[in-house]
Amino acid sequence: MMRYIQYGPPGLALILWLSRFVIRDDGVGVVNGLVVFLIVWWLVIFTMLPIGVRSQEEAGEVQEGSEPGAPVAPMLMKKAWWTTIITSCIWIVYYIVTDSGLAAQYMPTDGSWG
Repeated sequence: MMRYIQYGPPGLALILWLSRFVIRDDGVGVVNGLVVFLIVWWLVIFTMLPIGVRSQEEAGEVQEGSEPGAPVAPMLMKKAWWTTIITSCIWIVYYIVTDSGLAAQYMPTDGSWG
């Protein structure tokens, strides 16, 4: 336990340094960035769940009293890691587009789209 305490101050310094990129008055804020990340993460995880899954019936290993369509090895941790990586890439693109003002130039400023 004591050896993990040594990572506390550098970790806190890294978090504070990174926070200056997300805590601001304009662009992507902390709450906005977190909400977008979580929504995209759930969308990606639900699209990744059926990838590479074999049912017990397909594998020929149906356990007594279980559903034959239940997965043999769902690989949820592997899919969660890949989901986090993919979502991080998508979020970085979102951050760049939002922070650069590319999206803002197409938004209405006087209350009308015309």
